[in-house]
Amino acid sequence: MTPMIDIVFLLLIFFLLSPSADPGQGYLTTNLPKSGQGGGPPPDIRYRAVEIELQAPEANTRDVVIVLKDGRCFGRNFAGLMAALADMRARGLPADHPVLIRPWMACRHRWVVRAFDAAVAARFENVHFAVPYL
Repeated sequence: MTPMIDIVFLLLIFFLLSPSADPGQGYLTTNLPKSGQGGGPPPDIRYRAVEIELQAPEANTRDVVIVLKDGRCFGRNFAGLMAALADMRARGLPADHPVLIRPWMACRHRWVVRAFDAAVAARFENVHFAVPYL
């Protein structure tokens, strides 16, 4: 028992004396431009992500309703979603244009994966996922 107490006190003393409290420790130095000196032109506000919202009806969480943020609703028709996304690409939307998938919290994972598959099938390369709605 005595050697164990001895080791505990040695460890206690070691961990109390070993850390150094430098005043600059824990801070990252950065070189930011002064106010008003932007690094380029302001971002284009018209460059908005294509948002796909996956809604789960309250009564039946096994179902899904697909809504594009431009107002189109596809119900559970993922082929229609893929056709709409492919149409956007055909009208000149670049492949690296952001696509944002916003599922509701009660939405099943398979619906999120199918929406992702539809975006990839429409040849979008910049697909993101948003925090689920509660």
